[in-house]
Amino acid sequence: MAYLLSSSDASKSLSINSSELFLSSLASLPSPHAHPILTSASTPLPPVPASVPPTALIPGSRFLVDAFRHAGDFSVAYFLSHFHSDHYGGLGSSWRRGLIICSAPTARLVSSVLSVPPQLIVALDVGVRVTVDGWGVTAVDANHCPGAVQFLFSSPGPNIERYVHTGDFRYAESMTRDPNLLEFVSADAVFLDTTYCNPKFSFPPQEESVDYVVNAIKRVKEESSAAGERVLCLIAAYVVGKERILLEVARRCGCSIHVDSRKMEILTVLGFGGENGVFTEDAAVTDVHVIGWNVLGETWPYFRPNFVKMKEIMVERGYMKAVGFVPTGWMYETKKEGFAVRVKDSLEIHLVPYSEHSSYDELRDYVKFLHPKRVIPTVGANSGKLDSKEAIAMQKHFSGLVDETANKQEFLMAFHRRSTDATHSCKDVAECSTQHDGEDAAFLPATTSASEQLDTLRENITEEMKKELSDFLPSWVSKEQIMDLLMNSGGDVVKAASDFFERERYFFEEANGSCSGTPKSEKNRTSDHGSSADVSSQHECPFFSQKPVEHSTKPVNLTPTRVKPNTPKKEKKRGSGASNKPKKKGRLTSSTESGGRKQSTITNYFIRASDTTSKSATGDKVIVEAHQNNLESDYQLTDIAKTQDQSVDQLLQIVDGGISREYAVSLLEKAKGDVTVAVDIFYSSSESDNVIVDKNIVLQNMQNETTDKCSNTDLACDSSQAIPKMPNLHAQTSLAQTDSANISLPIEKYLPIEHACWTEGQPAPYLHLAHTFDMVEKEKGKIKTTAIFCNMFRSLLALSPDDVLPAVYLCTNKISPEHENMELNIGGSLVVTALEESLGTSRSKIHEMYKTYGDLGSVAQECRQNQTLLAPPRPLSIRDVYSTLRKLSAISGSGSARRRKILVLHLIRSCREMEMKFLVRTLVRNLRIGAMMKTILPALAHAVVFDRRYAGDPVLSLEGVKSQLQGLSTKVSEAYNVIPNLDLLIPSLLREGAAFSASSLAMVSGTPIPPMLARITNGLNQSLKAFSGKSFTCEYKYDGQRAQIHRLLDGSVRIFSRQMKESTSRFPDLVNIIKDLCRPEMSSFILDAEVVGIDRKKGNKLMSFQELSSRERGNKHSSIAIENIKVDICVFVFDIMFCNGERLLDRPLRQRRKYIQDLFQEKPGYFELAQQLTVEASEASPDNSRTLDRMNTFFKKACEFSCEGIMLKTLDVDAGYSASKRCDSWLKVKRDYVEGLGDSLDLVPIGAWYGNGRKAGWYSPFLMACYNPETEEFQSVCRVMSGFSDEFYKEMKEFYSGERILFKKPVYYKTDEQPEVWFSAEQVWEVRGADLTLSPVHHAAIGLVHPSRGISVRMPRYIRSVPDRSPEDCSAAADIATMFKAQTRKMDVRSEDAS
Repeated sequence: MAYLLSSSDASKSLSINSSELFLSSLASLPSPHAHPILTSASTPLPPVPASVPPTALIPGSRFLVDAFRHAGDFSVAYFLSHFHSDHYGGLGSSWRRGLIICSAPTARLVSSVLSVPPQLIVALDVGVRVTVDGWGVTAVDANHCPGAVQFLFSSPGPNIERYVHTGDFRYAESMTRDPNLLEFVSADAVFLDTTYCNPKFSFPPQEESVDYVVNAIKRVKEESSAAGERVLCLIAAYVVGKERILLEVARRCGCSIHVDSRKMEILTVLGFGGENGVFTEDAAVTDVHVIGWNVLGETWPYFRPNFVKMKEIMVERGYMKAVGFVPTGWMYETKKEGFAVRVKDSLEIHLVPYSEHSSYDELRDYVKFLHPKRVIPTVGANSGKLDSKEAIAMQKHFSGLVDETANKQEFLMAFHRRSTDATHSCKDVAECSTQHDGEDAAFLPATTSASEQLDTLRENITEEMKKELSDFLPSWVSKEQIMDLLMNSGGDVVKAASDFFERERYFFEEANGSCSGTPKSEKNRTSDHGSSADVSSQHECPFFSQKPVEHSTKPVNLTPTRVKPNTPKKEKKRGSGASNKPKKKGRLTSSTESGGRKQSTITNYFIRASDTTSKSATGDKVIVEAHQNNLESDYQLTDIAKTQDQSVDQLLQIVDGGISREYAVSLLEKAKGDVTVAVDIFYSSSESDNVIVDKNIVLQNMQNETTDKCSNTDLACDSSQAIPKMPNLHAQTSLAQTDSANISLPIEKYLPIEHACWTEGQPAPYLHLAHTFDMVEKEKGKIKTTAIFCNMFRSLLALSPDDVLPAVYLCTNKISPEHENMELNIGGSLVVTALEESLGTSRSKIHEMYKTYGDLGSVAQECRQNQTLLAPPRPLSIRDVYSTLRKLSAISGSGSARRRKILVLHLIRSCREMEMKFLVRTLVRNLRIGAMMKTILPALAHAVVFDRRYAGDPVLSLEGVKSQLQGLSTKVSEAYNVIPNLDLLIPSLLREGAAFSASSLAMVSGTPIPPMLARITNGLNQSLKAFSGKSFTCEYKYDGQRAQIHRLLDGSVRIFSRQMKESTSRFPDLVNIIKDLCRPEMSSFILDAEVVGIDRKKGNKLMSFQELSSRERGNKHSSIAIENIKVDICVFVFDIMFCNGERLLDRPLRQRRKYIQDLFQEKPGYFELAQQLTVEASEASPDNSRTLDRMNTFFKKACEFSCEGIMLKTLDVDAGYSASKRCDSWLKVKRDYVEGLGDSLDLVPIGAWYGNGRKAGWYSPFLMACYNPETEEFQSVCRVMSGFSDEFYKEMKEFYSGERILFKKPVYYKTDEQPEVWFSAEQVWEVRGADLTLSPVHHAAIGLVHPSRGISVRMPRYIRSVPDRSPEDCSAAADIATMFKAQTRKMDVRSEDAS
């Protein structure tokens, strides 16, 4: 550890300077790390930002407790109360932000588990007072988990302030005898663990719950022993926590406890390791086993047992019966005969209300013991805001237990200091302070008579003191009364004012009691955890001591209250309540009343009195509202509030919800209620950075200025609707708005750190990505889109480089490399169900909105925008989203749908702003931003260049780096084309920066390579002309499935499809063939081949692709059984890219073919080399008829052999293997070239019309499209309505339904056709036609052949589905343009243009 503060070691100082120790600790690290600001112990640190939650910051210090996610350059002293993930979040091996101060057990866990450098950890001994930066700090036991402590802070200086931070704790009566805690009675504040701050959480003592578990296990053991059966006892526990139960079970039941390796590692660090015989990793030696939390069932919001999983564990471990225990405070349900038990068959789950957090009554007992000035809730408050509704509601539970007198004194002292500051200079203040000290001493003579004391006191009361007290009091208080107050208080202005208001409050309550007929004793009766309801505003009762008031001509009600009209009393109905019972429906509660704190009696007084007396803005005139206001004027107030609320709604509608409600209110205040002027202010300010800063100020101070705003004479401020009482989850913060706007700035103006919406060391928020997606979705140009992504990546590189890889995956709508076959395995139905539950809407409403928007993400965003919850969600990080998506993919087995739903709900409920829109799109696998890997990777490459070249330099110039940007972009794209594995590519790029090279990524078998593709040609003559003077080979083009065959170093074989999806489970026979026929010297390789169905009973006759497709597919976890295979296969190998660790991509094809021939032995009908015809360079001439005849003969044989045609490939010149590229060195000639169209097309159905006649109820025709990878658009080619069977029509009607139906044309569908139904792009069909023609309706290859017309297929017909291709792998627009140009001898484009 960096330092161990222990009383047992007298040689060590119990005082540290955090800056000095931190700098020395940094310097001692293996790789020294410089602090961005702190260069010496005396270097001043920047102020603590307002973004740090006050629930984590010790007032008057720079100490943060359990707030590592909020770490910054403003502090180097961070306290950790205990080792639970919700408290140590933000810590890791890369932590360099400051010292971590914690208990010794927690220090060991932080170092060993989180790999935090031990030099940065300061361990405290419990009960030992130490000094940190002048503050006294003591750690006392928290009775939570091992190593958990409470921190006691006492400030330096004469006016000592004391604070208690409980962390997570369970109150015990012994704490009231702790000498350290006794010193903190009447502390200034207690930061309280309010996990169970609700009266319903009243669970028994821990001892009782432990006894229950122990006795139950003893009973089970006795019964099982008598019955001769084995019973498994399962205890659910956290990784750290519940150790007390486990130790007691082991001690009192005389058995050891089985734990997994991770739990054992933690226990060993804590000193409970396996040496003492209590815990073991051998499951066979004991029948008491510890299992992970939530294994036996979900505990929140109510318990849902998982008997299926429990039974699996029981059977797997060889038991006949199982009894489980779930110890948690959430299980507070009890029964007369004991705790709740869930039973099914031979399974039992006991819900044990054992908690390591304090119950509600225990919280109150602890606060009563400490009697602090105030309570600060650390759990459940809105983003840690002390003025949030949740925090105020929790503080009510401790009313009467805190030191309200001290609160009142502090409240008035603030006015006292403000008054003094306003009338004296700094020097005068010092003198005045000295004088007052002397006066205070004079006020307390001990030896003089009473009359002398009074005379002396009267002489010492100055006019200045009278004036100061007068400023506190209402104007009707006379000078004589002021003098009496000062005399009675001994000349203490603050005490005099306090006494006055206490008396006035008493008179006020007495007056209300007499008017309402409610006895004072009854009125003062309060609940155990809150003050009585205030009904004073329902009656027209003046103050008992109030002077008659002259009414103003324009009375202003600063706290509007519904006044009960003077109506004749009616006879009280039998059974009704008191006649004076207030009607809730008729009451309009003020924002001040509902939003203010309720702990202090003095503030309670002002809340009650504000509807009677308040001062004007100048303080010279007091305006008192007449109690005789009639009902009509009161309704006018309500109308004004409603009008303002309508204005806010109108403004939000005009700006399309682009701002928060709070900001809309502030705009209307600036515009004096004029919506038009407010709109002008909004749009003019959007273009000014200065105004954006102003927005920031307005929004940050909105909550703090509520009282001031409502104290002026603007009636609109009195509406309870002006400031929402609960946070709108869609409301945008100013920082987020700024980030969203800045992300689209030009690259040279974007500041990656200053313009980011988080700080260094924090996990990058998913909101950063959502802002990027939002801006990209609105952009059309590829250059601008790349710049936006570049800015996004620059901030990640500067602040959170570990989040770059997950961000790239999320940008491309992927969660893993293609070959890992990781799918989310969730459908639109599950997402809709989760939206119903989390957004409080119905499925029918979602369906109706979907018809309007055509996008489930937009629907979810609209629903969330109008949703209000008690507490804002925990911010989502990029890592949160990515890791959760991977968890979704891994879920399988019984109950998987429920578990997936829980994870989806967690994500949806955590969304802020536009996160909802893009998260839902991600979940349904349709991000719809028009950006793919070809855009993302160049943007990241640009960001890497800027990050390395301009790190720390705010001035960025694009001049001089353009070539470097282009060069690195090309290298990264080429690397991905060869090794499409982001897990390998991104770390290498970030590590090497601009020096990155594609060759630096080592090829490995097991990672598929994108296949090389061939160009289309119209015949052998054209092919021979293209290869004139070059050696080339002709090969059969087999009608099968493209397969990439990998042999790994361990001898295993894996098969990948054209799309790089693993299909090993589908071809177990192919795996056996490769293992049998591979020569021993072949340790690893990657082959390119075609797998073809074959009928060995008919002389190895090749079968069609459709017959091959009928084979079973297997699944990710199991292969098809060999005996179930009905279609045999033969593999035809035509290339090799990798062999025995050697990369062969750059070798010419002739050499690569030699590798295949030397290393494999053929076996007809099983493993063969592709049939080939070699043409040397001397023979390759269009005029060589012999060569052309040989090629024709070879072509005919290929067709007779049931092949699609032939492939032509260069052997020596430009003969490398260009992964993922369609090159001129590979050409294909298919047998259907004689039919007019040189090749069939692979097209994607994107829409359809409803059929008529016999086809009524089906889709016919279908609208087909090709793909343009440059613009990332699907462009229509033709309508197809022939070649389909009735069965196919039925299948497509069923397939294209539900979420596959789009109610709106996507922006990336380009066509002038208007089908009746739009489809999501999911399938690929092979389509063949007579020829190609120009079309004014279809957009395929528009601009490549004709400036305003696309290309269409004439007389198209459906051939087959192509399941091994993704929509983006269909025929490209450039390929169709090439085919069109090859047939231009049949068509004059100019004549088309003139027609």
